[in-house]
Amino acid sequence: MKDKINFLVKFLILTFVLFIIWIPVGEVYLLLLAWASKCVLWVMGYQVTLITEGSPVFIYHGTAVGMEDAHLANFNIIPLVALILATPRIETVRRVKMLAIGLFLLFAMHIIDFVSHFPMYFSGSGIAEIVVIFMAVGEVAVPFVLWFVLAHKAILGNG
Repeated sequence: MKDKINFLVKFLILTFVLFIIWIPVGEVYLLLLAWASKCVLWVMGYQVTLITEGSPVFIYHGTAVGMEDAHLANFNIIPLVALILATPRIETVRRVKMLAIGLFLLFAMHIIDFVSHFPMYFSGSGIAEIVVIFMAVGEVAVPFVLWFVLAHKAILGNG
């Protein structure tokens, strides 16, 4: 029981500290996400213009598509990192690999989440709408599912 309480306390402290750190870092992440999304949108056939002064904004056929609230979705990085760092009995090299895999997957999901709005709004794509809804519902659970998949041996005591 003491191990579980220690894990919970460590997780909560890390979450708080990472949240404070994420406030300035999240702005840089949002710019990186905007540039990566622009590349994906161009591949998808949406020749957008990216304006990065202030919160990133895409211009497509005269319509502005902003990322003002995108930073809220990106907060799911914090619990994933806190969970991985707080989990006991994981070697440092394994922990670094878990962080790299988890952060890459969340970054890819954030791009998919953002770019799927374009075919939904501009082309009326039903598939894109399903993706947008799935991402909105899943973004809270994804860090915990990823953590469990990546750390299941340490969590269940098998490694």
